[in-house]
Amino acid sequence: MRDIWNIFISLAVLFSVVACHSNDAPQVPFNKLPKNTINDDLMALNAGFMELEREDIKHYIDSLGLQMDTTISGLHYRIDEEGYGDSVAKFDEVTIRYTMTLLDGTTCDDLRETVKMVRLGKGNLIKGLEEAVSMLKVSGSGTFIIPSYLAYGVSGKIGCVPPWNPLFCKVCLIEKRK
Repeated sequence: MRDIWNIFISLAVLFSVVACHSNDAPQVPFNKLPKNTINDDLMALNAGFMELEREDIKHYIDSLGLQMDTTISGLHYRIDEEGYGDSVAKFDEVTIRYTMTLLDGTTCDDLRETVKMVRLGKGNLIKGLEEAVSMLKVSGSGTFIIPSYLAYGVSGKIGCVPPWNPLFCKVCLIEKRK
């Protein structure tokens, strides 16, 4: 019996020695673990990318000598024709004609001279185009530069707009109905 007891004590001592020396770092309580920085890193990357895009848009506007204002959201605009009546409101049904290109001038059939009837506020248009239309009156037209985060963003539009590309857009509001 004494031999079994000695073996048990020897194993216990061996186990405790091995367990204590398998990790030299002290154990850290869960609430003291370092913060996961993936979200912060992605936010910093996104902010950097947005700054580069703002510089590209500014260079584009300056190189063409365009006189444009900017909304709080970052949409660049110039109203070319004032139009008449009231501006459109959320849930108005409108008929618009628009053409969109990348800043380098390339486009695709889906964005070239498109006429569309849509109800605003239903998510049928990209955010930047919806904001642009809401600035117009019937028979009014404008020139807009839509940043990528108000256009097709990180996913792009397959076969048409690569990810993270701002769009140059000409829009005319043809008709509005309540």
